[in-house]
Amino acid sequence: MMMRIRPILLTLRFALIGALFSCGQSSPTIDFDHVECSFCRMNVVDRQYGAALTTLKGRQYAFDDVSCMAAHVAAGTIAEDQVAAWYVCDHANPGVLIDATKAYYVKGDGFHSPMRGDAAAFVSAKDRDDAMSARGGEPMDWELLRKVLER
Repeated sequence: MMMRIRPILLTLRFALIGALFSCGQSSPTIDFDHVECSFCRMNVVDRQYGAALTTLKGRQYAFDDVSCMAAHVAAGTIAEDQVAAWYVCDHANPGVLIDATKAYYVKGDGFHSPMRGDAAAFVSAKDRDDAMSARGGEPMDWELLRKVLER
């Protein structure tokens, strides 16, 4: 009887360990209208401009504007080498978080973000270009946008 239980217990132990280690990084979620920006402490309400990041330790931070996220890291509140992933809301699909490092950006007065970073992110160049045609602005990538916002 004991011989049969031992393999079952061993299997359960490995399954539990595997389950614990598989709980790694996941995409963050933003609880719009309820969570406050980690940088400026205003409520995150605008689904077109929200942003988030995750750290290597799995902690998630929400921001009401990509400019707050960039400023939060630039100020040293979170060391850049501790950021696991950066996210921004897709302006064309409000509330949908996309990889900030791969997004297509437009910055201009036609985009009134909460903290006046005035930059919108898009999942595709076509969506960005369509928005620029309607509202103006300058196209940017992640690196250029961060440099501009950190000035």
